[in-house]
Amino acid sequence: MTPTITDDITSQQLCDWLAPIVDSEIFASREKLIALLAKHSPHEALEQEFREFFNGYYALALELEAYETSVLTLIEASDAFAHLKHCVSIVEAKRKSSPLGREVRRMGMSIHRDAVPSIKVTALSPDEFRALMRTLGDWRLFALRERLVALMEMERSVEIVPRLRAEFYEFFVSYLELELFLENYDYDPDEGLALRPEFIEELEREDEYIKSGGKMFTLEEVAEELGVKLNV
Repeated sequence: MTPTITDDITSQQLCDWLAPIVDSEIFASREKLIALLAKHSPHEALEQEFREFFNGYYALALELEAYETSVLTLIEASDAFAHLKHCVSIVEAKRKSSPLGREVRRMGMSIHRDAVPSIKVTALSPDEFRALMRTLGDWRLFALRERLVALMEMERSVEIVPRLRAEFYEFFVSYLELELFLENYDYDPDEGLALRPEFIEELEREDEYIKSGGKMFTLEEVAEELGVKLNV
C-alpha cells in the first residue's frame, strides 16, 4: 500500500515503499540490453533479453498503475510541478487506450474498444529492432531511477522527504511516457514459447466445458460477482 506522501511520512517509510519499485526486474534487464548492444550481440540474444525487459516493464506497471490517480492529483496540486503537469497533459491527450486496455495489452491481448497498435515488434527488421532497443535503453526513466536510488542511500532525515517526493514524481511521469511510447507496439512476450502440457490440458478441459453448454463469463460479470469496480 502506498504511503500518503503529503502527510508527515518519514524518510524511512518512503524509502521502504520505493524499494520494490526501484528494484524492479526491468532495471537489471535494461543493463543487460545495454551490454548486449555494446557488444553487437546477435539478434536472437537481443530478442531474448527484450522478452525479459518487457516482463519487467509489466511488473513495474503492476507496482505503479494503482497509484496513478493519487500521484497525478498531488502533481496537479503544486505549482512547483508545472513542467510535469505539461508532460502529463501530453500523455493524456495522446493516449489511445483505456486503463483496462493497457493492462490486457501487456499480456499480449486487446479489447475491441481500444486502438490496435500500429507496429508489430516481431515484424521489425534486425536494424529496426536494434534501434528500438537503443531507444528504450536510453529512456530517461533509467537515469531517474539512479537518482532516486542515490537519494535513498543518503542519510535519512526529514529534509530528504521533499526531494524524494519530487524525484519520484519525475520518475512516475517518465514511466507514463514510456507506457505511451510502447502503446504503439504490438508485442506478446509469450509468443513463440512452448506451452506446458498441464496448461494445454486445462485449455482442452475448458474448451470441452464450453462446447457441452458451459457458460462463459465476461470480465464485467466476474467483476460484479466479486464486487470489484473496473476502471474502463
